Amino acid sequence: MSKVPEEVVAAVVTEVSQRMSEPAYAQVAIGTFVQEHPDAGRFITAHLDALGGGEGVMHTVFHAQVIDECFRRHRGGVGTVGFRELDLAAKGDAREILTRRQPALASYVASNVDDEAQRNLLALIAVAMDGAS
Repeated sequence: MSKVPEEVVAAVVTEVSQRMSEPAYAQVAIGTFVQEHPDAGRFITAHLDALGGGEGVMHTVFHAQVIDECFRRHRGGVGTVGFRELDLAAKGDAREILTRRQPALASYVASNVDDEAQRNLLALIAVAMDGAS
């Protein structure tokens, strides 16, 4: 599977940063992710306590949507991430696997997410997306 180039990640992050001034943008991004990947949304929500509550869940889903958009731009889309893809991604160290398979996305997670539980979960989701593409 092809690696998402750093340029694609940078372009998506720039666009997202600009759109953050729109009042409803974050809510729409979160809703879009949950609609397109309902199992992944449930999986993230199941980690409510580890993520520090509802706000942590929303931040995680938002970053997952950014990662989804990076795959979409590079590959033209991502298959729906279901429990099967999540189970496969959970075999091994997701952060190490993401760094090897998708270094630009691993760098995005490391640079933009401070919470360790969110980083681990986003790495797993990104590995699942990589497999679903």
